[in-house]
Parts: sequence; structure tokens; C-alpha cells
Amino acid sequence: MKLECKKLCVSFNQIEILRSVHFSVEDGELVSLLGPSGCGKSTLLKTIAGLILPDKGDISIDGKSINQLPPYQRRTVIVFQDLRLFPNMNVEENIAFPLKIHGVNTETRLKEARRLLEKVQLGDLGKRKITQMSGGQLQRVALARALASNPKVLLLDEPFSSLDETLRQDMRNLIVQLHRELGIATVLVTHNPKEALMISDRISVMFDGGIVQDDTTRVLYQAPVNQAVADYFGEASYIEGRVVNGVFESRAICFPVSRPNGEYKAMFRPSAIRLISEPGDYEITEIEFLGEHCNITLQYMGVRLLLSVSTNEELQIGRKVSVEFDTARVVLFKNGS
Repeated sequence: MKLECKKLCVSFNQIEILRSVHFSVEDGELVSLLGPSGCGKSTLLKTIAGLILPDKGDISIDGKSINQLPPYQRRTVIVFQDLRLFPNMNVEENIAFPLKIHGVNTETRLKEARRLLEKVQLGDLGKRKITQMSGGQLQRVALARALASNPKVLLLDEPFSSLDETLRQDMRNLIVQLHRELGIATVLVTHNPKEALMISDRISVMFDGGIVQDDTTRVLYQAPVNQAVADYFGEASYIEGRVVNGVFESRAICFPVSRPNGEYKAMFRPSAIRLISEPGDYEITEIEFLGEHCNITLQYMGVRLLLSVSTNEELQIGRKVSVEFDTARVVLFKNGS
């Protein structure tokens, strides 16, 4: 099974929401759509599900266009942020509802609902009213109802947004477990980069209605295509400089590179800069204690560096230190990118 979107365009009131989007999910993949609010993530999900019709472009599953199919015939199912469970039905009736509208008899559909309740770890709660369930339990009910449709593609629209951190972690673990077990192609919409890095096979980063980078989690973090993508995955140190005859030159550091001459920014993640205990030119200006480690900020001649160090280090504001750069992990951005 392969889901593929080609050159998708969607607009509302003459405002472009999706701009010629290319997006794909292979069989058994879990792909996150990541980006800030308003970038088009949920619109793309609803377009795949058939709830929004594209102005241009094509959506296909296994090479067959589904543009003209109504939502219930697409074998895609979406779990919304607000869940949309039926308050007049109990838990197992909610889960069994997709089977009911497909004409499955009562005994069979309730048996399947109970099986799915076990899958989402709510085995003994099938007779409860929806109003008696907690937020985390409701998320599980909505997920079980989606799976009852036996979808080819599972679409999750920020399913953890209303949960506290402990429940978010529980739901993340459950989705990863079910994904590994069932192998359903899954698309997760989120604006949380940590969440996307934790559970995805690939991440598609969206800005302003378009996908700017689609890669594995490791590549996205270590080799972002531009500074906007880099910043979305956490803080980094940027050093202004220029490449002259194969050497990056700056106030802070010089090292050989294979880039054309020009103005660049060198990006180093906090873990790519090491604190050296001997005195040096960099002054500690900020210390953020985070338990097992500290984030510290160093300043020297207009250069600002961010490091992550062990809390065993003897640190104090104003101390002068030296650093060592891991130039094998540097990312260079041409100025203006």
C-alpha cells in the first residue's frame, strides 16, 4: 500500500492553503506532518480523507486515484483533535459504529469492538457511557473506533493536544505499539518536534502551505535544509563567517569545507560543542539547570554559543572557559537561506 499526493492545491476565499504539495506514505510507515499552526497540516489531512476537495492535484492509494471517491469509500480514517464520539452511545457502541453503517450484524460488530477495546487497554469498560470516561480513555476509544473501519491509512490530527504530559506519553507509546503490531500506514499531524522525533519513521516539515523538507528523523535534526527547519527542532549556535578557497573563516573558528566561496552561517547543535575546563575567552552568561544536565550560554566578541553540559561541571556566571567544536557535525547555511 502506498498513499501519494501530487501537486495538491487547496484554497479558501482565494487564499492558498496548500501550494502544490507532494506527500507520500509507504505501507507500514508512520510519517509526521510537522509545522506551526496555520501552515496547512490539518488541511492536508482532511483533503486526504476526502473532507476537503483539492482545487488541483491528485491523491492515490496503490496507484489508483481516490479524488472522486467519497470519504467512506477511501479506506482512510481520521481521528480528530476533538474526537467526535457519540455521547448517546456507550463505549463499545461507539467503536462498533463504523461496522454498523457497513451492515455488519450486531453480534459480529460488538465482538470486534471488544477485541479492539483489549487492543487499546480498555477491555472492561465497553458498557460505560462516554461521559464517564477520562480524557485519556476517550482518546483510546476514538483510536479503537478508527481501527474498527479497517483502514488502509490512519490519519491522526493532533490527537495528544488536550492531554497532560504523562497521558501524552502513554498515548504515544500505545500508537507506536499498535502501529508495529498492525502495520497500518499512519500520518500524525503535530506541531511538537520532540513528539515527531520520538515516534516517526519520517517527518515532513510544512511552512506556509508547502513541504520544505521530508526526511528521516536523524537527517532532519542533523542536516536541516535551512535555518527555519533547524530552529524548529531546537536551539543551536550560529556563527557568521565566509568560505574562502575551501576554508570557513570566522571570529570563533576556522575549518576546511567543500563549499563555494561566499557568506555563510555555521550551525552547531548544543551537543556539538564541548566545554573545556581550562580558562579561555568565552564567558558564561546564563546557566539553566535541568536536573541531569545544564544548558549554558557563552559570549565572546558578539558570538553566542549554546551548550549542554553535565551538572557535575563547576559552573558559575562570569567564569571564562574554552570550547571545542565538533566540525564533523556542522551545518552550513548560505546567507539568505
